[in-house]
Amino acid sequence: MTGTLIVLGTAQDGGNPQLGSRGRGRPRLVSSLAVVMDDGTTLLADCTPDVKAQIAHLEAGAPYRSRTAGNAVDHITLTHAHMGHYTGLVQFGKEAHNAKSLPTWVSPSMAGYLRANQPWRALIDDGHLDIRSGFGPFEVGPGLGLRLVPVPHRGEFTDTVGISVNDDVLFLPDIDSWDQWPSAEEEIARHRVSFLDASFFSLDEIPGRDLSQIPHPLVADTVERFGHLAAERRLILTHLNHSNPVAEPDSPQAQAVREAGFEVAEDFMSIRLAG
Repeated sequence: MTGTLIVLGTAQDGGNPQLGSRGRGRPRLVSSLAVVMDDGTTLLADCTPDVKAQIAHLEAGAPYRSRTAGNAVDHITLTHAHMGHYTGLVQFGKEAHNAKSLPTWVSPSMAGYLRANQPWRALIDDGHLDIRSGFGPFEVGPGLGLRLVPVPHRGEFTDTVGISVNDDVLFLPDIDSWDQWPSAEEEIARHRVSFLDASFFSLDEIPGRDLSQIPHPLVADTVERFGHLAAERRLILTHLNHSNPVAEPDSPQAQAVREAGFEVAEDFMSIRLAG
């Protein structure tokens, strides 16, 4: 069995535009993916503040149809506990969707954080989320496997992982530095499609902010390091900050990225998983 990957959002945690800003390029929802298998089984990768709009997009299109206990999706997996990646979980509690025993695949660190802190603990105690912790590989369902790949990123609350789906697609929206991850090239080369952190284009992108306090690899570094892999696989930039000129399709920066063999992710693009 195979399925379709649907990009549900491509912006950094605050979306594009962020609160109080105009942003660059077209509006973008916060970075997230869905995998919809051909039998309708649906996995949500990261649960963002925009989750209602993102699920509405799935509900509006084939082949989406959730099959488990009336839940909006059948499985959730999370990269880490920064605001854009998990706070949409509040929509699955009794005040909202009222999910039932929704399998939620996370690292042990993320599991501990959710169990120790409200309101996330209530979602677990009240039976809305069924936490499944570890790094895998996990067999989530027929033809759907997950592996959680530890990566270096600010650990105020939890560790951070990339999400590998069937060792075919890698979702890696956040990392501090490629230098700090020795297996970066090996992991990216292992996947046919990789969605990679492209939060910032330059260090002076946000006046008055010290980007060393919110480290991410710059787009040029990512392109330089992994450009030699682009001929045989899809390398797609995502998690774009609202200030990033790559978010404007006609910008010179976006054109340079495309000329190097990379793609810039767009909300609601879709990719078939390898059979």
